[in-house]
Amino acid sequence: AAKRDMPRVRRALNGCLKAKPPRSRLPLPDEVVYGLAGVLLSLGHKAVALMVVLGKEGYMCPMEMVNLKCEDLRAPVGGAQVALQLYTVTVAPEDRCERSKTGISDDTIVLDRPDWLG
Repeated sequence: AAKRDMPRVRRALNGCLKAKPPRSRLPLPDEVVYGLAGVLLSLGHKAVALMVVLGKEGYMCPMEMVNLKCEDLRAPVGGAQVALQLYTVTVAPEDRCERSKTGISDDTIVLDRPDWLG
């Protein structure tokens, strides 16, 4: 029978699919991300390699990374406690009239594993 002949079955199937939403995928292992970044660096794609690592470390969406500028990466403030000396990234700065996909400006991401920024 054609799909149009079974509307109740189709509705029941759609209801079952909504009852069990898809789950989030596990993140890529660090070795895979850094390996990919290494290959990109060896091919001369420095900016893309940085985007790959920053995307993983900051758990960022692709469009958030594309819109970043150098001044969005902030170095730690000198004189602060050692535990507070962390790099931050400002996503969708208000002064550039940008908004994130959720409509927020000046969202800040703290990079708590800054070893790769060295």
